[in-house]
Amino acid sequence: MRKQRSIAVGAAVAAVALALTGCSGNNDGGSAGGGDGKSLTVWLMQDTLTEASQKAVVDQFQAQTGATVKVEIQQWDNINTKLTTALATDNPPDVVEIGNTDVPLFAANGALADLTSDKKDLEGSNTWLKGLEGPATVDGKLYAAPFYAGTRSVIYNMDMWSKAGVTAAPKSYTELLTDLDKVKATNSAADFSAFYLPGTYWYNALSFLYDAGGALAQQSGSNWKGQLETSQSQQGLQDFKDFENKYSTSASRTAPMDTPNPTDLFATGKTATVMGNGNAVKTIEQSNPKLVGHVGSFPFPSKADPGKNMPNFLGGSDIAIATKSKNPKLALQFVKFIGSDDIQVKQVAEASGHVPVSDQLIEQVVKTLPDDLKSFYEGAKLSISTPATPGWATIESDASVTDFFSQIAAGTKTPQQAGADFDKHLNDALNAS
Repeated sequence: MRKQRSIAVGAAVAAVALALTGCSGNNDGGSAGGGDGKSLTVWLMQDTLTEASQKAVVDQFQAQTGATVKVEIQQWDNINTKLTTALATDNPPDVVEIGNTDVPLFAANGALADLTSDKKDLEGSNTWLKGLEGPATVDGKLYAAPFYAGTRSVIYNMDMWSKAGVTAAPKSYTELLTDLDKVKATNSAADFSAFYLPGTYWYNALSFLYDAGGALAQQSGSNWKGQLETSQSQQGLQDFKDFENKYSTSASRTAPMDTPNPTDLFATGKTATVMGNGNAVKTIEQSNPKLVGHVGSFPFPSKADPGKNMPNFLGGSDIAIATKSKNPKLALQFVKFIGSDDIQVKQVAEASGHVPVSDQLIEQVVKTLPDDLKSFYEGAKLSISTPATPGWATIESDASVTDFFSQIAAGTKTPQQAGADFDKHLNDALNAS
């Protein structure tokens, strides 16, 4: 998943000093040594690791293995085309970072090494986030290891909520609705929304779907089948429609996700609440410095399971080994190393500001975070993923998933009609060879 993948934890950057000075050689994430005279080429994406973190990772791995590591930073634009070409050559990059929902594309054509038998040796693999592990597991085989996650939470203007008589974040779905009713009642402007949520915002719409026990699709054997006509999915779709229609503006039902940009609406007081990642908090406060210290966040509460949050669709990256790597054993050592607890906590989370790859690491990291950012980590522990099949790329690229939820929000199709039509499209796309 390439968009909105990271959380920039500005207030947690104080941990950078710890990240740089605390990298001991005690945890090698695999067998130390064995790399003398060998080299690895590693493709990482822009802004995944800070420059200092990247250097710390490379220096420590080289010291432990005796190998030489060359990191090449890639841009997200057209990366799948570039990866396809590079992985097909006889001299590909050895280790590559891939957007989590894109892993099936490369697994299907044999470009990625099968890591299934190595999973048990990958640190923390028994508590990996499902939203990262799921897309990397194709037909029961693991083709990449989780690298980091980015997630979304509810972001709210604490002053607006306080003026409406709400002084604490809601702990349940019922409380959320009650609070939003109060916020809505105190702001009567036609262009104001208590909770701005575009109908095309499929990331959050999926949370409603899965919270009700529904699903996009399920796999049976080698075939995928759309599940949007089931009673559970229909309930989730209706819940999404009801919520969006009541608390967002009518214009938002067909509006693109970023036009207008929800953070701009928030910063200018046109809405009291939005969905966003940790970067959104920083962006809002930069746009309107008066909001610094007045922006709060919390995971979206579950309707079906009071006291918990809705399942969260994760952005993020996995890390994989090229099938044609000249040094596959050394590449595996690097994958183990970069997924080790030490690197995940100090370099991926504390220094670079991403959600680490497992529940246990989230519990460790969240203790160091300011209150307004904790929800972005807590919410990642209950996650969902898109279908682990190359056909999902079609669904994202043809914008049919955004059209689907927008049609429901706008009422141009009933949830039943939209579900039946989209199931047909899912069946065709997800099972295409």
